[in-house]
Amino acid sequence: MPLHSGGVYEAASEKVDKDNELDLLVEKSRKIIFETKSVFPFELFPDKITICPNRVTITRNSLFSKFEYPIQIENITGARIYRTVFFATLYIDTFGIAAPDPIRFLKIDDARIARRYLLALIECKKANIDLSKYEIDELREKLKKIGKVREGK
Repeated sequence: MPLHSGGVYEAASEKVDKDNELDLLVEKSRKIIFETKSVFPFELFPDKITICPNRVTITRNSLFSKFEYPIQIENITGARIYRTVFFATLYIDTFGIAAPDPIRFLKIDDARIARRYLLALIECKKANIDLSKYEIDELREKLKKIGKVREGK
């Protein structure tokens, strides 16, 4: 159907593109790649880390409150683990924003998996890879391979 003005057609086309971008963002936001909590009773109110394709959210709990600290993947520069005999602490390094407090008393395997996903998401962001086209299970497997670090095993 011809339109009287090319500008009207272009505006309608741009609106469709913007809607598609918004739909992709909604889809990315609903995907949870990994989630873990610190171990009770070592943390009376366990902290939680939730990793999504475009952000990481750290949730700090206390007796009467909850504080959520979202961090965009582009602001994360690295992830490190300090390991003891039974538990691990996850440190997240950032650029341009204050680094979050470490997440303590994580299960060692959970901390390692979280670090793998974080490192992989950083690499994907640097390479401008669109993760929205992957189903969540396929995405998890690919990210685990990308983020694998020599772990002495």
